[in-house]
Amino acid sequence: MRKANSLQALGDIAEVRTGFTFREKLEELSTGGNAHVAQIKDVRGALEATCTTELRAHQLPQINWQGKDKAFVNPGAVLLPSRGAKGGYFRASCLMQDPQSELPVVVTSQFLVITPKPGILPEFICWSLNRPEMQHMLSQGAGSQGTSLVMLNTKAAKSLELTVPDMTIQQKIVHLNELWEKEQQLTQALLNNRETMLQGMFQQLLMEKSS
Repeated sequence: MRKANSLQALGDIAEVRTGFTFREKLEELSTGGNAHVAQIKDVRGALEATCTTELRAHQLPQINWQGKDKAFVNPGAVLLPSRGAKGGYFRASCLMQDPQSELPVVVTSQFLVITPKPGILPEFICWSLNRPEMQHMLSQGAGSQGTSLVMLNTKAAKSLELTVPDMTIQQKIVHLNELWEKEQQLTQALLNNRETMLQGMFQQLLMEKSS
């Protein structure tokens, strides 16, 4: 029986696998596809645009998927970048239910797909992987052998150790993190509105005649 606040290997609390390896260049579609595809550029763009690690299918491009259904990734999975330059991008995202799209999601091999076992919230794993100390370790090359390229394989990912509290504490952490992300969203919206207003003022001043 797992003790409260115990240090657990990721492989003990979740299944970890690689995403799907595409052999050819992906042809992205704006509409008309039969699946969504998760690539680092799109997942990172969604995170930066929304200030939240909650990822939904409609934020991703569509493709014409001809493969098997077993490649689909269900909501509740955590996506962790598996490769990149040292000091690069390794923020985890959590795939959520999406009422705006009924299409399935295929995740590329740019990610590790982490599916929590019972008693572990996916949002908690996502939060744990995004903690500053874990992000520093990942971006500096956890599992890499002194090269400038970080390659995080399933074996290295499974050995990552997370502090895992009981479900009540997990829920409190997830709720607090949701509030923090909403605060970031509001702050960003205010900054965007302020920038729009100032750009209008700048343009008006440029059009004024000198006295």
